[in-house]
Amino acid sequence: MERNRTSFASFLPILALVVLIAAIAGYFYFKNKPKDDGLKIDETANVVTEIKKIAQFTSACYYEDLILKDSKASETLSGKVLNTFSKKDKPLLEDQIVIVASGNVRAGFDLSKLTEQDVQVQDSVLTVRIPKAEIFEVIVNPSGFDIYIEEGSWSHEQVTNVENKAMKRLREDAIRDGLLEKATDLGVAKLTDLFKTFGFRDVVVTVK
Repeated sequence: MERNRTSFASFLPILALVVLIAAIAGYFYFKNKPKDDGLKIDETANVVTEIKKIAQFTSACYYEDLILKDSKASETLSGKVLNTFSKKDKPLLEDQIVIVASGNVRAGFDLSKLTEQDVQVQDSVLTVRIPKAEIFEVIVNPSGFDIYIEEGSWSHEQVTNVENKAMKRLREDAIRDGLLEKATDLGVAKLTDLFKTFGFRDVVVTVK
């Protein structure tokens, strides 16, 4: 019995050394183990899918009441006669129309254009490169058009053409007033806060 105790006691240092070596080997294995890129790709793909569901993200709007004047050669009988003898580029007799248009322009980011190359997920940090801000639509309801002055004869098609010019002016005025820049600045801030609700500790949003 005493001999067995002696043999077991002499074996203890060897057993402790083996356990220590195994522990050290395990530590370095897990520390230097390659990351599972497949899992990372899946996670990124899921994030891209969720972001693309947002689609058009409106971050700024522009409102304006504008007055648009337009004219054309008179189509009345007397007007046609007078304009026939005109030697100038401008008709002698014109029909006039003045339209007041009240509308708004919506701008933001089309997140449906995102690809996996635009999204990076590393630990709890999300980095997203979003497309440039763009104009989504110019909205003028039918009640938003008011014919202030109408002289001469104007067909429905001609009035519609003038209304289309007004909508084009709204778009141009919005861009001139810096709508896209405002949409970019506000959009980056809003999207950063929104993406944090996905559970990421830090979010970095940049514009392409």
